[in-house]
Amino acid sequence: MVGYIYDPIFTLHETGEHIEVPQRVVVINEVLQNFPLQRLPLHKASKEELYKVHTKRYVDWVETAYENGVRFILNSDTVLSEKSYEVACYAAGSTLPVIEAMREGSISRAFLNVRPPGHHAESGQGQGFCIFNNIALMARYAQDAGFEKVMIIDFDVHHGNGTQEIFYSDDTVFYFSTHERDNYPYFTGSEDERGEGRGKGFNLNRPYGAECSDEELLKLYDDLPEWFDFDIVLVSAGYDLMKDEMISTAQITFEGLEKLIEKILRYAGDKPIAFVLEGGYNLSSLARSAEITVERLLNFR
Repeated sequence: MVGYIYDPIFTLHETGEHIEVPQRVVVINEVLQNFPLQRLPLHKASKEELYKVHTKRYVDWVETAYENGVRFILNSDTVLSEKSYEVACYAAGSTLPVIEAMREGSISRAFLNVRPPGHHAESGQGQGFCIFNNIALMARYAQDAGFEKVMIIDFDVHHGNGTQEIFYSDDTVFYFSTHERDNYPYFTGSEDERGEGRGKGFNLNRPYGAECSDEELLKLYDDLPEWFDFDIVLVSAGYDLMKDEMISTAQITFEGLEKLIEKILRYAGDKPIAFVLEGGYNLSSLARSAEITVERLLNFR
């Protein structure tokens, strides 16, 4: 059974004239209406839960930022509207019911149609459309539930600098990212960034050049670490790598995406796996990409 997270509350993070719009989750939900998915309840992350991956200072600041007149985090690419804190708490916190369902054995795969996205949010700073790091909190929830070793795979066209930063010294979470070189956030994501301290060797970046093809991207996934004995796989599913997207040059086709999903599922084997929405801003391409992902989650064996 494949679990599914969605609720209209995710449309209440209002962004105005921005490419990260509420309609993103709506169009995905529309194309998934006829799939046999197990809808799971929401959970609003408490401040104490958010402290698992973010500093107390940052979480407390976001909680009151809007009422104190703040309209952007760091700069204008990350909008704060009246409901943004609450929605971000639900986006991050609603990863918990998925983990609970996996622990109980009622699902083994899941798709989380949530926003705002999360992988650029560092422990002490949101950025890049991201307020809280959804997949990072999911990893900590997973570990609390007994999934001790967590594999995070990030195929968003942009490097997940926040996820990398949070787990950079952690040998219980392996972070693997493919992304377009010299794209946002510009100064992270090189091959030389391998982790530090206990986490050295548990961070692997595989950046690619302009106009990346299906074949080039899929080849990079041969580098997924076979030696890391993970208990669960979490995927930052950023669909802004598709050829019709507007903020990258990658040329990934729907056929290529399907092969990528299959390659990740094959790597996960019989371990639980969840795909968490990150980027993707061309609405028709985004909807089709999510549809392909869920179809593979349901049918690939």
